[in-house]
Amino acid sequence: MVLFVAGSLLLAPPVRAQDADKETAAALKKATEAAKAMGLPMPDVKKMLDDDAKKEARQRKKQIDAAIAAGPLALPAWTPAVPGFKADGPVSITKVQDEDKIAQTGTSLQTPAQIADAWDAAKVAGWSRSRSNNSINGDITIYMTFYKDSGGKREEVRLMAERGRDDKITKVTLSSPLPEVADDDGD
Repeated sequence: MVLFVAGSLLLAPPVRAQDADKETAAALKKATEAAKAMGLPMPDVKKMLDDDAKKEARQRKKQIDAAIAAGPLALPAWTPAVPGFKADGPVSITKVQDEDKIAQTGTSLQTPAQIADAWDAAKVAGWSRSRSNNSINGDITIYMTFYKDSGGKREEVRLMAERGRDDKITKVTLSSPLPEVADDDGD
């Protein structure tokens, strides 16, 4: 049981390893007490989680540095046009749904469906695409992704078009992943 608890904690997202997370601290304490009662050694799970979080932060920094070093930040040249798109600013490295991405944000007077339909019509040859239409209480969000896997490398660009029930303008986010770089272990 101790190994199960320790394994579960190792697989938990590093975000949960913060000191403020009372639930994790309580689970670690219980697991440690159970291990002591059975005479089994308990690995320092908190240290392992902290080490993983530090490694992930170093890896993200390497990816950001690689994107910046590659020259001016830009979305792939083959990115389909967004009808009526007005950019808020230049392409930058931005958090998109809690993940660092190369992104550009802006607005359009077109509806999310009209924007996604225009992207759907682009049909870039040799590329796959996916589309997700979401409507919750009149708020509409459409996600669309163009991607291609070639030679072990994935190229991707994603559109997120959001419009609130009473809004007249669609918020648009175009994003692409940061470049892949070898991690600290050489993988």
